[in-house]
Amino acid sequence: MPENNDVLTVVVYRQGEELIDLRYHQETEDLWATNKEIATLFGVDENTISYHIGNVYRDGELDEAATTQEFEVVRNEGNRVVRRTLNHYNMDVIISVGFRVNAKRAVAFRQWSNKTLKAYMQQGYVINESLLRESPEKVNELAAKVRAIRSEEKQVYEKVRECFKISSSDYDPSSQEVRSFYALLQDKFHHAVTGLTSSKLIQDRADHTSENMGLYSMKGSFPTMAEIKVGKNYLKPDEIYKLHLLSEQFLLYAESTALRGKNMTMGSLHKQLDRLLTLNDYDVLPGYTDYIKDQAIEQARQEFEMYKKRRHIENQGYIYDPELMALGEYNHLFED
Repeated sequence: MPENNDVLTVVVYRQGEELIDLRYHQETEDLWATNKEIATLFGVDENTISYHIGNVYRDGELDEAATTQEFEVVRNEGNRVVRRTLNHYNMDVIISVGFRVNAKRAVAFRQWSNKTLKAYMQQGYVINESLLRESPEKVNELAAKVRAIRSEEKQVYEKVRECFKISSSDYDPSSQEVRSFYALLQDKFHHAVTGLTSSKLIQDRADHTSENMGLYSMKGSFPTMAEIKVGKNYLKPDEIYKLHLLSEQFLLYAESTALRGKNMTMGSLHKQLDRLLTLNDYDVLPGYTDYIKDQAIEQARQEFEMYKKRRHIENQGYIYDPELMALGEYNHLFED
């Protein structure tokens, strides 16, 4: 049964003038919709949908536990944007109910959904081209998401490696020089958008008194030891966006250079990145003055231990105070 909202993707289905948000679940490769969305989909009221869903389960046509799941959704309610946990029904329920209330629409939806699911399974995405052409805002949102994926460090480094394979004269993937090249590349990007290297970001922003210990990027609801050691995880949303833009420009240069068959070296790529940063009016990292990675990791580890204690204190109903912590006022909470 699906339980993780992180593996949900919103898919928009067009029914006449209506745009209906459905959710595609990557692990089950299934589409899910709320009672209200199903009602809009088939042009009837919510009570009618609830009645037919009840009959589907009472008749034993489908198993309720296997075809329903609660997901958190963000939606507009008046002038507010709120998060609600709502019951969702999978494709089997949607189609079954559809044939009971509007067979023509059910057939059209089944054809669309089969095509959409196939695209997701084969390509990992599906694009509603007609909708995008009508909405520049949606195009910008899509471009930002693609840029974010391309700008992830793993993607950047993989693309640079591909370019090096084509046109590099000094690239040995196993050498220390190459590892240092990527570390400096990362620090130049971080320094451009924050004025700090990756290690300095950790030192300056790892703080047990801050929400999520100062992290803005993490997978779960509680930071992990691995996540607190990554400088990029401390970048604020506007800094991440700037990083994405710079990374995209850098990748376009590397790809263009490789396609033209021009020779590339690690030194020439760094010089080009420096020129790109200057062109965008960002400071260029002049070089390293000292080595602080180990100190930064150790400081983050200590802050993490304090953060876990702080959360334990707050979970016991107390208000955390660093001074009281230093005086031992909370020691009794850790006696067990």
